[in-house]
Amino acid sequence: MSIRWITPLLGTAPALLVRQEVGMNIIDVRDLVDKSGNRADAVRQKITQGCESLREGRKTVVCCDYGISRSNAVAVGILAMYESISFEASVRRVLEATGEKEIKVDPLQAVRSALGEDQKKIHHGKFRILMTGGNGFLGEPIKQKLSADFEVFSPGRSELDIQQGSTQLNLVVGEKNIDCIIHLANPRIYTSNIALGDTLTMLRNVLDVCVARDIKLIYLSSWEVYSGYRSSHLVADESLPLFPKGPYAETKYLCEILIEHSRRTQELRCTMLRSSPVYGVGSDKPKFIYNFINKIKQSQRIVTHRYNNGLPSLDLLYVDDLVEAVSLVVSSDFSGNLNIGTGVVNSTYKMAEILRDLLGGRNEIDTTRIDSDTACIAIDAGKAQKVLGWQAKIGLENGFRLILSYSDTAIFD
Repeated sequence: MSIRWITPLLGTAPALLVRQEVGMNIIDVRDLVDKSGNRADAVRQKITQGCESLREGRKTVVCCDYGISRSNAVAVGILAMYESISFEASVRRVLEATGEKEIKVDPLQAVRSALGEDQKKIHHGKFRILMTGGNGFLGEPIKQKLSADFEVFSPGRSELDIQQGSTQLNLVVGEKNIDCIIHLANPRIYTSNIALGDTLTMLRNVLDVCVARDIKLIYLSSWEVYSGYRSSHLVADESLPLFPKGPYAETKYLCEILIEHSRRTQELRCTMLRSSPVYGVGSDKPKFIYNFINKIKQSQRIVTHRYNNGLPSLDLLYVDDLVEAVSLVVSSDFSGNLNIGTGVVNSTYKMAEILRDLLGGRNEIDTTRIDSDTACIAIDAGKAQKVLGWQAKIGLENGFRLILSYSDTAIFD
């Protein structure tokens, strides 16, 4: 790799591949580490050395082992100090000039500290929130609810792809002066084995920024972290050990472990909500609800399942109730885990009956046997009620009325 010039006089390169020319000054940053722990005074010394070299009109090359992370991070500091530009503007200049998409957060954070940027917090009139995945079924109503009281920024995937690294997220958080991140984003297909790795990568990038910037994270987990239990009726509060089953459940489980590790080792501030299954206008999930609606409208026989341990039953939560929980968390100082649900489970057979009655149908409802067991989890939200004053307000029948009012003329595939 040859020298990658950021300006006509400032570049970065791998130390072993640089031939020193007459009048060239090499800033060797290999004595810094490519992780957390670099002292601000040591980094500032490198930045000052680089600025002095530029003022002398000398070609200045910052070198580390590979010419990617430490060298680019220190070059950010040199450029920001020498040209008196913002840290974020300098990062963008370095990325554009070098063609890199990522500079590790830890070395960059050391540069921010050396420049005194981590002490600059511009206070705005409103609390500022960045949402990932803000254009989805959950993101849209959460954004609408929070926008009344807070400034909410919700860049789309084309604007901010957190799967590609933490640098772009870190820049946006700095430029927008973000106080809190609500992380909703998932891979487009989120139930596969491939999605497991992608989901963890996205979360790790968010965690890196939250820790580096010391901002609060709100993360939505799922009742599925309990889905391995095969009791005919189990009430899950926050003390119940996690027991996932299946790729999506195991992904959420591993995300929770990663968050807990960051809490213990890096003082992450995070509120994690474990929600029961969410339904409502704007989503076609759970699929069986809309299958039932179609069959009722078309006067077809409805067939539900019967497992070895009974009828499949769910604690369904209407989306507006989850939105309210998120809103309360944003306004709260609470950090920790909260289970969010109605505490009431209904079988799919019972749901078919409710929908049939609401639509005035006369359909036959039957069951077919499935040779397996199913989870039946009621979510105990007692802690959420205690610390947030939250409880579910929309019962199943009223929730069904709401989606039926929307789907009155719709047929769902």
